[in-house]
Amino acid sequence: MIRSTRTFLAALACSFAAFATFAQPQSTTPLPEGAAAALAEGGALMAEALSTYPAQYPDRPLWQQAFEAGQRAISLAPDRLEGVRFLAEAYSRSNWYGPAWEQWLEYRRRGGPDVFENDPAARELLAAVGHELGYGAYTRQEFDLALDYFLSIVDLVPDDINAHVWSGRILIETERPDGAVPYWRRVTELDPDDDRAAYFLGLAQEQARWGTRAVNSFREGVAYYESDRRGEAEERFARAAVLNPGYVAAWAWHGRVAFERSSYAEAARLYERALGLDPGNENYTYFRREALRRVGQTDAARTGEEADGD
Repeated sequence: MIRSTRTFLAALACSFAAFATFAQPQSTTPLPEGAAAALAEGGALMAEALSTYPAQYPDRPLWQQAFEAGQRAISLAPDRLEGVRFLAEAYSRSNWYGPAWEQWLEYRRRGGPDVFENDPAARELLAAVGHELGYGAYTRQEFDLALDYFLSIVDLVPDDINAHVWSGRILIETERPDGAVPYWRRVTELDPDDDRAAYFLGLAQEQARWGTRAVNSFREGVAYYESDRRGEAEERFARAAVLNPGYVAAWAWHGRVAFERSSYAEAARLYERALGLDPGNENYTYFRREALRRVGQTDAARTGEEADGD
């Protein structure tokens, strides 16, 4: 589901090199002649750079010349968006992500909240640059900085599914499940067939209700139980109940393991705790009653053995 932004930018560059005309904001007023000439020069240099260099870096001569042309266009028409957008695009396609990001934000500041809505090519480049910066910050474990980038993409490109994924992921990993829920919910809306998103939405909702550490311990217990590692499962369920004494499922699963190893008195006690939190649960009621019945059978058998011994 998470695509490589480097691959995406490279693909954009290849397709873009085939065109001599670069997208620019529409305006009813012509650019001043000098600014228009600078943009035309910059566009030609950008196209030449994309077709000349096998890999794009901002220190390559053609890119440096393209940047200079864009800066000249801005200085000659400081109140117009065309130069700002050109420079943002040139920085993006040369993989100069930091300045590209700042330039796209300047484009939005000057163009207003709808500027990206009316410019799909700019949306694509902005998102690609933001993903590069966000993922870089994430790999450096600068999680709040990474989150800032992804949340900005969500704000500016609301249908970017990967920005929602990364926002939800970071919020879960940094133990902020309440904040993660709306982003995972949005992913499930954008892609209803994404089972992973549904899983993480459920995880975030559980963590928000019961606490991150308690839920993580409980889920580890379930995994151990399903792997037939009952001792480790029981320890995790017990820990989850300690971390959140109101976590009814932790008490019930602990009771289940105790019942299965024939510790009926303990199972009855654990199911009683679960019933105290969920009094109408028929499953808990049945196993508590059955555990008590088996405790009685065991006590009766023990009493009989003692009588026979006498």
